[in-house]
Amino acid sequence: MSWVMFDFGGVISTPQPEADVAAMAAVAGVTVPELRSGYWPLRPTYDGGTLSARDYWDTIASQLGTSLSDAQVAELSRLDIASWSHLHPGTLRLIDDLEAAGVRLALLSNAPDDMARVIESLPVAQHFEHLLFSCDLGAAKPGEACFHRALDRLGAPAAEVTFVDDRADNVAAAARLGMCAVHFTDVEKARAGIFTAQARLSGVWLLLHKAGCRLNVG
Repeated sequence: MSWVMFDFGGVISTPQPEADVAAMAAVAGVTVPELRSGYWPLRPTYDGGTLSARDYWDTIASQLGTSLSDAQVAELSRLDIASWSHLHPGTLRLIDDLEAAGVRLALLSNAPDDMARVIESLPVAQHFEHLLFSCDLGAAKPGEACFHRALDRLGAPAAEVTFVDDRADNVAAAARLGMCAVHFTDVEKARAGIFTAQARLSGVWLLLHKAGCRLNVG
C-alpha cells in the first residue's frame, strides 16, 4: 500500500508571517535581517536534536554580539513555535480528502523537540499514522539519513511513497532516493501532483479514481 508523506512547515502550516518574525527580533533586541542571518544556518542542527533551545538561541545571540536572559529564550521559543502554527485551510482539506480516499498518511517534519510535541497535539495530527520529526530521528532533511529512517518507520520502499515539501532541496533529495516528490507551491498544484503520483500505483488507483470529484482532479 502506498503512502503520502507531508512536510509540516510551509505545507500544512503557512510560511512564517513577517509579523511573527518581527516579534522574535524585537524580543532578541535585533533587526529582522540580523535574526534571519542566525536563524536559518543553525536550524538543521537544532532540528536534528543536537542543540537545546537554550543553546540555539544563545548561539544566535553570540553571533550577533548580544546575550539573552532565560525569559527571553523562553519567549523566543514560544514565538518560534507560534510562527509555524498558522495552518493552511486548503492543505487541511487535501489531507481530509486523501484520508477519505483511503490513502495512508505520514508526516515528516524538521522540528526541534518542543515544536514537535506541540505539532503532535494539534487536531491535524490525528490524520497521520506516523508523525516523524527530525529531532526524534536524529537527522534532518535533506539528509539521506533522515529519509532512510523515515522509510524504515513506514516499512515501505521509496517507490511507494509520495513526498510533499515546499523546499526544493528536500524534494530533490527525496526524488534521488526513488520517492515521487511533489514540490509544494500551492494546494491545487500539490493536489494534482499527488493524484498523478498515486495513480501510477495500482494499489490506490481505484480509490483515487472513485474520489476524483472530491479531490478536484482530472
